[in-house]
Parts: sequence; structure tokens; C-alpha cells
Amino acid sequence: MRRWLIVVTLLLAPPGLVAPALAAPQDAWTIDPRASSLTFTATQVGAFVNGRFPNWTGDIVLDPTAPDAARIDIRIQTPTATANNRDVDSLMKGANFLDVQKFPEARFITSSVVAAGGNRYEARGKLTIRDVTRDALLPFTLAIVDDPAQPGALRATARGRLIVKRLDYGVGQSEWAGTGQVADEVIIEVNVVASRPK
Repeated sequence: MRRWLIVVTLLLAPPGLVAPALAAPQDAWTIDPRASSLTFTATQVGAFVNGRFPNWTGDIVLDPTAPDAARIDIRIQTPTATANNRDVDSLMKGANFLDVQKFPEARFITSSVVAAGGNRYEARGKLTIRDVTRDALLPFTLAIVDDPAQPGALRATARGRLIVKRLDYGVGQSEWAGTGQVADEVIIEVNVVASRPK
């Protein structure tokens, strides 16, 4: 199954790695779900709340020599979101926040990927949460090496961080529509590991 390594714990890849010759830009990457992660950090009454989205999939076509041809489409299954706390999970999944029964999927689709120097890139696109779609910018790093586990294949590691204002997407209704208890900004971090033939 293709899952998405992209770029959002949106971390920094080791600098100085030189990408070897790559396959054609249209070749897709296969995400390694065991090595990839999609996590989030929110702030509630001054304390950090950390969680993850364990179920997400993605179609990724990205060649650093031809970023204009990149295509990234990530789908996140919101009902599986967890902060490993029953009370927090119940509130987060309820109607006042993600409302996972009504909106079971969030989605990020790129409109462009641009090189930002060295191993840094920026993915610009549309993020949809609770059926609200807004522009989003995901800065990420990308390192591509020969895959030691698969002769004749490449292994890519992409790490990035996206800052989302939850109220822009209606995540926070009724008494949660302010920022007195839960901060507006939520940090989403992506760590994607994927492979493809050379």
C-alpha cells in the first residue's frame, strides 16, 4: 500500500546528502508505513498535547531534478487520530473538533513543489479539514540514497512541519471557538520514508 512519507515529524534530514540519478519524474514512490509517521502537537491550558494519525495514505511523485512535475496527494483518516488519552481522544473526535463521524477524511493536495536550496523544498497546496479547504505551505527536507535493503532501488526520507490554525477550519465549535483553553496553532509533523526503482 502506498502511504505517504511526505514531508509533515516534519524533521531535518542529514545535510550534505547528494541524490543519485533518479528514475523518470512520473515514477511514484511507495511509502514505508513502518518507518513513516504523521504527528501533531496542540497546546491546552499551556500544556502540550501530542498525538498521531496512524492511518493515512498518499500518492507521491517527486523528483528533485524536476520539482515542477511533482504530485502529492495525502489522505488522512481522522477517526484513528489519537493522543493516547481517552478523554482527549473523545473530545478531539467529537462534533466540536474534528467531528470524525461527519468528516472522516482530511486531505492535502499539492499545487506546486519548489526547490528552496540544498535539500530544502516547499510544497504548496490545499489542505482540507472538516470540508474547509485553505492554502497550505509545507516546508520539508529531502534526502535520497541507494536503498540498502533493495538493490536497484532508491530510498527517500522527507521531513517537514506544517503549522495549522485550527479555527480557520472550524476545528473548535461552541465553547471551544476561542483560544482560552486550546491554542489556535497546531503543529503537524511529517516523516515520510519511501522507495522506488532507480
